[in-house]
Amino acid sequence: MKKLVFILLLALMGCQSTEPISPAAVDSNSASHHDLFSIQLSLPEQVKVNEPFSMEAELKNTSDRAFEIMTGEPVFYYVIRDSDGNSDPIIRTDIGVIRPLDQNQVILESHTYRFKSPGIYEISAVAEFTLQGEDDNPQVYKIETDPKKIEVD
Repeated sequence: MKKLVFILLLALMGCQSTEPISPAAVDSNSASHHDLFSIQLSLPEQVKVNEPFSMEAELKNTSDRAFEIMTGEPVFYYVIRDSDGNSDPIIRTDIGVIRPLDQNQVILESHTYRFKSPGIYEISAVAEFTLQGEDDNPQVYKIETDPKKIEVD
């Protein structure tokens, strides 16, 4: 019985073989997995305290083929940092959502947020998803936008 459990654990660990990718690790002049996807974040430059505003994040399949990806719901989560570097992540509620992503298709999501304190904040959007790679090896992608500043008064 112990041998069976050990074998199952090894098999599960093998299924978790991933190749995480971060924007900092990729040279923009080289051919990379980022040639497959692009990500953008749109938000206002200035808002008032307690005034709701919308952030829009976009994931685009820039490749010449369709994929089936597994994501969370929503696809994006956001990281909000104050001027002291303290972060307040907005996380996803569901994981394991499988969806098609056709060639040149865009997934656009909007999130409403409200600041409780004045200051200058930085916001970035993160798309984290899995797609089946070559040789049936799943590849985990984690792509974060450049941080954008927003002034709250």
